[in-house]
Amino acid sequence: MVNLIDCSIEMDDAQHWLTIMRDAEIENLWKGNEGMDDAEELKVKLKKLNAQATAMKMNLHDLSEDLPTGWERIMEVAEKAYKAYRSLDEAKKRMAGN
Repeated sequence: MVNLIDCSIEMDDAQHWLTIMRDAEIENLWKGNEGMDDAEELKVKLKKLNAQATAMKMNLHDLSEDLPTGWERIMEVAEKAYKAYRSLDEAKKRMAGN
């Protein structure tokens, strides 16, 4: 968890850090759980990845609605959405394999 003590940050900065933390959570979600047999845990993780991918999709959608403002962030936001959906697809494949 990131502690923001005695810092004044703008909303864009806070949103940026929340996105970074969310990305790290997506990448670390499966670490240490590769041999998991519990189908219920897999379903919970799949549901979480789906929610995260949906949030990334909404970030991309919001950015597109504000264009041309924020055009500089297109690649950054698109890459995060891509990673989220790639993680979701990998999780679905793992679920189908169990």
